[in-house]
Formats: sequence, structure tokens, C-alpha cells
Amino acid sequence: MADISKNQLRANLLQIRDQYKKTQDLKASGQALLNNIISAKIIPPESIIGCYWPIKSEADVRPLLTFLYEQGYICALPIVQAPKKPLLFREWHPGNLLVSGIYNILTPDETAPLVIPTVLFVPILGFDQQGHRLGHGEGYYDRTLESLRTMHSVIAIGIAFDCQEVEVIPCHHYDQPMDYIITPTRVIEIKK
Repeated sequence: MADISKNQLRANLLQIRDQYKKTQDLKASGQALLNNIISAKIIPPESIIGCYWPIKSEADVRPLLTFLYEQGYICALPIVQAPKKPLLFREWHPGNLLVSGIYNILTPDETAPLVIPTVLFVPILGFDQQGHRLGHGEGYYDRTLESLRTMHSVIAIGIAFDCQEVEVIPCHHYDQPMDYIITPTRVIEIKK
């Protein structure tokens, strides 16, 4: 797979993830992800959690969001402010109003306060053992992590299914590595 382009790798991994969603018990996978995150104890007290609202075949982190909120964490979902800009995050809690944003992704409405995450859960299309991830190619999470890391320490946690692992993700100088990757069966701590 080393000679494959990022676009071809994206297409392959999207097909693999879509197939996984069709054939696996996603509720059980979501519970396993949540259990691994809880048992890993990698979220510091009083963290501000940036997460995502799952689309298509992304791993469902809604139970995680609810659990973290119930534990007293401030939780937030991303807002695309403009192309080629870092994401903004608006506070989320169970039951608050979500509106359709850019790319038809559900986001909190304008009345939700803006917050700056210290822990960021990132959706993954593909990953490798070095902490590199492949997303959908727009670069929003790379720009967001780069921006957050200039402000303060941030923990980047990629969320994926085991079938999304590849030997090598092609990366460039602007690609931001994960600190951890969580799957339904593993907690991968990236050694730096």
C-alpha cells in the first residue's frame, strides 16, 4: 500500500468502513469504544472535550459524548467557519438544538457558547501505528490541531474501527499526529 495515492487509499478505506458498518453490531462497537476510553483513563479532570457528530459510517461517539457530559465535562461539537480555516467548537449537551451546518453535519446553533477544547476526539478514515490519520481530505482537523497546539496542550484521540488500520498513512509536514487511537479492541498510545 506504500505506493498508493491518498485519494485511492481514501476510497479503499471508505469502502472498508462502509462494509464494516453493514456487517457489524455498531451498538456493541460503540460500547466497546466507550469502555476502552473509560479504562484508558487518558482524559484529565476538567478537560474541555471537542468531539464530532458522526456522519455516514464514522464510529458513533454519541454515547461517549453523553457519558462525558454526565461526568461533568464541558462537551462541544465542531463548526466549519470557512474553508481552509480551523474548526470552531460550540458547547453541546444532551437535548440541545442541533442545526444542519456545512456538509449537512449537525452542529449546535448560534446560541451555544464557543469553547476551546483541551481534548479532541477525531474521526478517522484510516490510521497507522505511528499515529498518522487519514481523513476526508479537507484538512479541517489538521488545521484545528495545529491551531490548538499553538495555544495550549491538547490531547488528540483518533476514533476508528480496527479494520481501518493500514501499514503506512502517507503524511506531509502539515499533517497532525494523534496522541492516541481508540478502536473497539485497543487503546494505541502513540510514542513520540
